Amino acid sequence: MQLLENVLLHGTIFAVLLTIYLLAVMRSLNPRIWAFSDYPKEITDHVPHQTKRERKIGAYTGIPFFILGIGFPLVSTMMLEGLYGGTLPLLDAFLNFFGIVMFGNIADFVFLDYLIVGTITPDWVIIPGTEHMREKEYKDFRLFHAKGHVRALIPLAILCLIFAAAVVYL
Repeated sequence: MQLLENVLLHGTIFAVLLTIYLLAVMRSLNPRIWAFSDYPKEITDHVPHQTKRERKIGAYTGIPFFILGIGFPLVSTMMLEGLYGGTLPLLDAFLNFFGIVMFGNIADFVFLDYLIVGTITPDWVIIPGTEHMREKEYKDFRLFHAKGHVRALIPLAILCLIFAAAVVYL
């Protein structure tokens, strides 16, 4: 029961924090910076490639994302180990880590990719020069990102297993 409660509580907190961070980045930066490589080629082929400066700024904004994305589930799993009295089975560590990451993954897809970019499509998610694609290509973004989230499941599971093992065995 501790595992389920931990995943539900920490997963919800993680999803909210991740969504707030990503939404703040989306609202404050040009989409050429925060998501150029996340857009389908049908969109990015109509504009110049990212500049070196845009890639650099994008990399800097990715640092807090990765710290949150790894650090939060890692700390949660370490806390769960404490709740277990210092002996956490690898399966429970993995399920905790993976469950929390999936909360964030689902929130990212549902709220940001599907609802905001793919359905509402406000001006601030449109790459300058692709405004004419708002009604088709940007709506196709939903399916494009759904496939991306599904393809990411295996690598995410492997990474979660590695980090869970680090908590259990180190």
